[in-house]
Amino acid sequence: MLLHKRFTIGEMAKMHRIPQSTLRYYDEKGIFQPAVVDENTQYRYYTIDQFSMLDTIKFLRHLNIPLKDIKLYIDERTPTLAVNMLEQQRNMMLQKQKEIEYILAKMNHKIDLITEALCREPNVVSFKQLPKRNITSLPVAPNATDEMFEYYIHSLQSNLPLLDVSLFSGDIGVTVPKEAVLNLEFQLYGKVFILLDYMPIEKKLETFEAGMYACAYHHGSYEETGATYELILQEIERNGYEICGDAIELGLVDWSVTEDPLQQVTEIQVPVCKCAI
Repeated sequence: MLLHKRFTIGEMAKMHRIPQSTLRYYDEKGIFQPAVVDENTQYRYYTIDQFSMLDTIKFLRHLNIPLKDIKLYIDERTPTLAVNMLEQQRNMMLQKQKEIEYILAKMNHKIDLITEALCREPNVVSFKQLPKRNITSLPVAPNATDEMFEYYIHSLQSNLPLLDVSLFSGDIGVTVPKEAVLNLEFQLYGKVFILLDYMPIEKKLETFEAGMYACAYHHGSYEETGATYELILQEIERNGYEICGDAIELGLVDWSVTEDPLQQVTEIQVPVCKCAI
């Protein structure tokens, strides 16, 4: 009779698609043990009425519930305990869902950035109306080295959630103070920043204000942006604008994407307003 049939560990493992080693481990830890011991052979067997419990354990493990919590549930299971355990795991999975959604948004954004950067022609200035953008930043010390920039970026990332799953370096850049741009000191950086538009952060943030920006894509090393800046300044003057804030440099294709400086692409954005008459 099927109801009275006994199952070896091998049969149980095969029917439930679970390794024998896992069943042995569950047995050793007292989580799920054979229900019957043969009086003559001392062999131990599972029974059909244990199927539902093993299915429950598999389901809970699929939810990544720790074995110690599963054992507690099996030993002391009540409807209230089941609800509490599942609610706790649901909240964890909802948080994980938010993280996955953030990763996907970041991934799509990174693909768009790189694709657009590679398609854009250098030495072309356009005027864009850009929205307000949230950032976090740190001031840059005079004559900061590459190692210091790495430290700045690491410090910014350490204080933000989800940066451990960010793609490459993300929306990282620097600002150049307005006075430095006007004095043609394009390597005199003011701040290093991370754009936070794709990050679920609720605390008060710094911003780049919405407005008109003179923009150009610089192809090549970030240390050789002078010619691109000079072209931007010429177009600003020619179109009747003046600089009204610090310049922004966004690394679209940087060292995280290529080690060839000739393939690097930086978007330079200079805030402008119409000259007073």
